[in-house]
Amino acid sequence: MAQPSPYTPGEISRGVPGRGDLIAEFEERLSLLVDLQRLVGRIHVAHGERGIGKTSLLRAYQRIAERRDVLCIWVTAGEKTGLIAQLLREVRRETTTWPRSAAASVGKLLDSLTVTVGVPGVASVTKSGGAAEERADLEARELEEVLRAVLKNRDRVPALILFVDEIQSADAEGIRTLAYAWQHLQAEGPDLPAAVFAAGLSNAPEHISGAVTFSERFAYRPLEMLSTGAQVTALTEPALALGVSWTPSALSTAAELAAGYPYALQLVGDSAWAAADRPDPGGVVMDEHVDRARHLVDRDMRALFAARWSSTTPSGKAFLGALAWLQEGESGVERSALADARGVSTTGISTVRSQLLEKGLIQTEGRGRVRITPIPGFVDFIRDQGDNPHG
Repeated sequence: MAQPSPYTPGEISRGVPGRGDLIAEFEERLSLLVDLQRLVGRIHVAHGERGIGKTSLLRAYQRIAERRDVLCIWVTAGEKTGLIAQLLREVRRETTTWPRSAAASVGKLLDSLTVTVGVPGVASVTKSGGAAEERADLEARELEEVLRAVLKNRDRVPALILFVDEIQSADAEGIRTLAYAWQHLQAEGPDLPAAVFAAGLSNAPEHISGAVTFSERFAYRPLEMLSTGAQVTALTEPALALGVSWTPSALSTAAELAAGYPYALQLVGDSAWAAADRPDPGGVVMDEHVDRARHLVDRDMRALFAARWSSTTPSGKAFLGALAWLQEGESGVERSALADARGVSTTGISTVRSQLLEKGLIQTEGRGRVRITPIPGFVDFIRDQGDNPHG
């Protein structure tokens, strides 16, 4: 009987090969939380381009934590109500199933908070009829109060982790509140076993630093392309679980084709599996299967690029076109060079630059430099959209 593909392009992968150092770091922080009952004082942020495996890594953290009975609160940032309102809503959802007295205690505290939305996308959490205090500091203190209430009974909740995906989409007010809360806890609650682990696009550090001045409170972890060894592991382990192997040559070809990009690697694996007629146990994925998969992978990657290109504004396309032709290898391009190529001032490209960073189409490369997000084939795709404007 043909076996379904174990590869999951575009889905959250359960395996995170090549991220062993980050998993080890998380497990060490988890031990600090659970075994020593201590606060993880810095907010950890994994960041990288789309398809690099950010959410899969965060979900792997969650699975590891849940095996140690840690209460995990998960939100995907970007809702209009704001980050803090999202977190409070998930805390309520997780605690409503607790024993009546415990749930009532946390629920009463949450009920005393009113979420109001002023400027669209900016949430303010204030006490019902509460005093007029600085909004960010008030929110931080209220969040601390909620965390302490949730962690009051350590037999029930030995530790708490807040997981924030797509943190680059979080409102600045919410990021500021979260940062203030953790700054307070570092000084006043080092024995509170709580942590924040987040993930976002490559512009996440820039977005966060725009919201808070003390970004040293954040521990940034850039996600790089997978090594050849990690790619081999990502292909062989799911196959071996189904009794199927890959030839060394097929693995080498597949790794070269994917060029370390996790999304492309899953496409290669999935397409090669189909080309091998969804092998039964004992089957082998060979060179010929990878070769037959090549055009399918190219087709799907170009469809991905086309979707991103079509959703880009004309000024964004012009920016990307200039950048693609100026960029050499992995080195970035100075903002002044881009402005000269576009015939505008450096301030004249600031808005479109910010928009492209937010969409994950470009990323910063050192001070004042940017480059096309290093997805295999993306620069060539952009160049194919028009002639070199520089001759």
